[in-house]
Amino acid sequence: MTINFRFVSSVRRFACLRTACVVVLVTCLATVAASDDVETLAFTETEIDRILLHGPWPSELPEDAGNELSGIAWAEQLGEALFFDKKLSGNGTLSCASCHQPVNGFADGLAVAHGVTQHVRNTQGLWNIGAQRWFGWDGGADSLWAATLRPLLSPVEMAGDIPSIADWLRQKPVAYQAFNEHRRYQSLPNQDEALVVFAAKCIAAYMRTLVSEPTAFDQFRQALADEDEEAQSIYSVSAKRGLKIFIGDANCHACHYGPHFSNGEFHDIGRPFFTGVGQVDPGRYSGIERLQEDRFSLTGLYNGTKDQNEIRKSTSVRKGQVNFGQWRTPSLRNLLLTAPYMHDGSVLTLDAVVKTYVHIDLQRLHAKGESILRPLSLSDSQIADLVSFLKSLSP
Repeated sequence: MTINFRFVSSVRRFACLRTACVVVLVTCLATVAASDDVETLAFTETEIDRILLHGPWPSELPEDAGNELSGIAWAEQLGEALFFDKKLSGNGTLSCASCHQPVNGFADGLAVAHGVTQHVRNTQGLWNIGAQRWFGWDGGADSLWAATLRPLLSPVEMAGDIPSIADWLRQKPVAYQAFNEHRRYQSLPNQDEALVVFAAKCIAAYMRTLVSEPTAFDQFRQALADEDEEAQSIYSVSAKRGLKIFIGDANCHACHYGPHFSNGEFHDIGRPFFTGVGQVDPGRYSGIERLQEDRFSLTGLYNGTKDQNEIRKSTSVRKGQVNFGQWRTPSLRNLLLTAPYMHDGSVLTLDAVVKTYVHIDLQRLHAKGESILRPLSLSDSQIADLVSFLKSLSP
């Protein structure tokens, strides 16, 4: 057989040329893509400043207002034991951990809480709860210990009562001995009530220690602060695009700012407040009402620190029609652990959460000052990027 080497040589040259062209084309496409990423993901100085405001993490926690046991190790340890104690409930089958389950981000994964009876509100996770100033969806408690006491006595939650809880605590040597060694409580007129408040303050001291781990976002933020480009590159491209939307056009950071991704205030975001035929959950309005009637608030007998600034904050709030349908801005940390979302657990996924703001009904907004909200003009890919960023806020 005769081989035409000239033909083979030509074929080889053509194959090499074709390969070279493909390499050049791929290189060009990669260059264009890289240029697009650089253009899309380049953060301005203003954006970097906004990002840096969301850290560092963990941040310093304030003391629990009015709780003289806050930050004390033995109180935290005793509080942890009481947190898991079912005997504190009226029927002996529920503990704080029944609804605030550690494996579920100290929430329960249900749309609305199920205590002795079904509640109308979603169980909030307890991670980083010590950073709050007002507690509950409606801010009806002005301290963590008062917020802890409420479910112990609530007929729809743990349904306990002061005498029964006090009787059980007296049978727990560690708890009762600690109570008796705290002289301040011995002078209080109602010893049963004082003992139960003491227990609630211990549980609150424990809950204040629940601080979540740093996240992928926190690592990126620190790399940004350190100007470490290599460390910045580990953060996903999609999350970076979502972050840019979060602090940019979507303006999410206006309410979800700071290390805890929450301003701790109350806003009307157009969520319905009807819970059934003829039934309404008025949100912050009812929270202020309850706070003003609560003898366990910071204005009452059991304020153990008498911080006048904290007392003034509690006495300065006034309810008005504007508070109807307002809910406390939740932290965005640990979102992957706390679905479903919103105060009534009516939104099942993070994708759906973002879409509620894409399709927000401005006609539902009745509260003054909520004009900051506008329907978000986001494409499907932008929604996916924003969700990617939100996911990066969970460890």
